[in-house]
Amino acid sequence: MSDKFKVIDHVTFEQLQQSSKSAIATSAVPKIRNAKYKRMAAAADSGFNLLQFVKKADRGGKQAKKRKHKVTKRILDERFKHSFRKKGKQRENGSKLKISRLKKSVLRYRQLKRNQEKMQDEIVTQLEGLKLVANNAPTEVASEKSRIHSGRFRDYCENCTTPTLKQHTERLLRELNRFQRRAYVQNEIKARAHRRLVIGFREVQNFLSISKVKLVIIATDCERCEGTAGLDETISNIKRLCHDQQIPICFPLQRRQLSYMLYKKASISCIGILDYDGARETFQQLLVALNDAREMYRKMQHCNTT
Repeated sequence: MSDKFKVIDHVTFEQLQQSSKSAIATSAVPKIRNAKYKRMAAAADSGFNLLQFVKKADRGGKQAKKRKHKVTKRILDERFKHSFRKKGKQRENGSKLKISRLKKSVLRYRQLKRNQEKMQDEIVTQLEGLKLVANNAPTEVASEKSRIHSGRFRDYCENCTTPTLKQHTERLLRELNRFQRRAYVQNEIKARAHRRLVIGFREVQNFLSISKVKLVIIATDCERCEGTAGLDETISNIKRLCHDQQIPICFPLQRRQLSYMLYKKASISCIGILDYDGARETFQQLLVALNDAREMYRKMQHCNTT
């Protein structure tokens, strides 16, 4: 008898048939292919193991998502970095700026003026029906002054504001400011030692005391401030020093216009020209226009007095 035929009993045949059916049923169910399921199955087979409670660290999967994108900053050329840097003193720890004596007098005069206006309003309400009799002469002088001078063109001005004078003043200030900014970019220490122009009453007075000023420019609409160490007294002192040293003094523009020409946010009341090299022609044209404006102002005064 050959090996192809094997004789088995009926019980063995039934056992083989049941085992084949169970194998087919298990193969029909899809197996879960998951790392967590594999670990649990391995732990169930091997028994209790402490390694299954150890948590593995992520290799930068979530951290890479949390990283913020870096903002690309605007890279400036090294030559122009100094021009954008703030000049002058920078106070640390939020210390307050000390108020100058001139500013204190201006603030004091403002408060005094407010109090006077309140008192005048009270007096007017009490004496509405009364009329004050006064001489005619002072009222006529006041009316004559009001024809020439106003809040925008104060009585300390000595020349008219002609278009040619404004044009030459603007050109001179812009050129000198450009020269000074360029010098600051090249060598800041050397530029501070050889400045082209200075801004402010105190700076102009300091350089007038050492005879370094070539031209003084004052705004036509400076705030009225009477009394000792006030703004009116400061302007009269500067005018006296200029007349003593034979320095031309000019009243061409208002405060906001001067600050606009020098690219400043705050209003500028006084400018001192120290060096006009590179703009000599513009400076000479400004002096000619200034003489014409003074002659025009004298004629206007003469017409008002007669």
